[in-house]
Amino acid sequence: MVVEKCDVAIIGGGIAGLSLAKFLAEKGIPFILFEEHTEFFKKPCGEGILLKTLGYDFYEMYGSKKGIEREVWETNIYTKYGTISLEMPLAFSDKRAVEEELAEQAKKQGEILMGEKVEKIKDGVILPQNIKPKIMVGADGVYSIVRDYIGIRKPRCGMGVEAYSKEIDYDMDKCHIVLRDSLVKYGYAWYFPKKDKWNIGVGSGKRKYFQEAFKKFKAKHPEARKWRGAPVPLDKPPKPYGKNAILLGDAASHVYAAMGEGIMPSMIAANIAADFIEKASKQNFNEFDFRGFDETIKRKMGKYLKQSYNLQAFFFKVIKSEYIRHKLLEKVCREASEYYRKITKK
Repeated sequence: MVVEKCDVAIIGGGIAGLSLAKFLAEKGIPFILFEEHTEFFKKPCGEGILLKTLGYDFYEMYGSKKGIEREVWETNIYTKYGTISLEMPLAFSDKRAVEEELAEQAKKQGEILMGEKVEKIKDGVILPQNIKPKIMVGADGVYSIVRDYIGIRKPRCGMGVEAYSKEIDYDMDKCHIVLRDSLVKYGYAWYFPKKDKWNIGVGSGKRKYFQEAFKKFKAKHPEARKWRGAPVPLDKPPKPYGKNAILLGDAASHVYAAMGEGIMPSMIAANIAADFIEKASKQNFNEFDFRGFDETIKRKMGKYLKQSYNLQAFFFKVIKSEYIRHKLLEKVCREASEYYRKITKK
């Protein structure tokens, strides 16, 4: 067996992997990216993006507006006890177009191999491709092969399902969330406005309740076709490194668990990872400051990820009263709205 060596190998061509590839390309660092599918956006997603968070701006990192179909400032949350307004800068996208644009920017410096499924990693060799990288990046989702390779258990997950509809009687200038136990327990339903249609879906942290909710939600929207489902990591982020590898995106539980939003935290983590890899490249990849990478992740986003996880766990697992949840959510949304008005100068 002939083993080819390389400096950087990225496994997974979703937002996390492609964002890292883009950032590395901008730094002039070559890479190989393996994506098991032959086209992008295979993992179901609500396609929503939190535009500003933790001092980062999505458009500044993305470097484009391709694939962005609508920007929304206000979200209505419907509970058993009324409607709560949340002010927050969101964008809704054609996620396939966003991933294609990231790939277009990235391939100027690196190599993106589509339809290349990594089946296992043995002694640091990626198989069956027979590639041995100096640094390996697992951006390969909740069932991450890289996560298994470095000996970290799979994350606890909820389930979500989405489809498209043009027959929704809601204001398209707002995002809409339904948070009622009568529809779904341990989760919520969403109506996200796109250019000329809606991304609709429902998710739950408990698979038992997800199945019940999906049946109800699907019956409510017979016009929707091509339902797609996927697990959503709802866990505290683990140690994101081991051996010669680091983890990003869903593989590292880089998700705002209270929202189910993973695009921005994945891009932020990829940005941090690019700096880490650039530092290693200056040492000819002979030294890796894995602890420094972990500490930077914790400093820049770890507290928020943990708070988001704790909030959703407390909200659904501890508080059983929908009325108390409603009052708590009013307070959280009021404080969040004040924060986003301040940082966006609205």
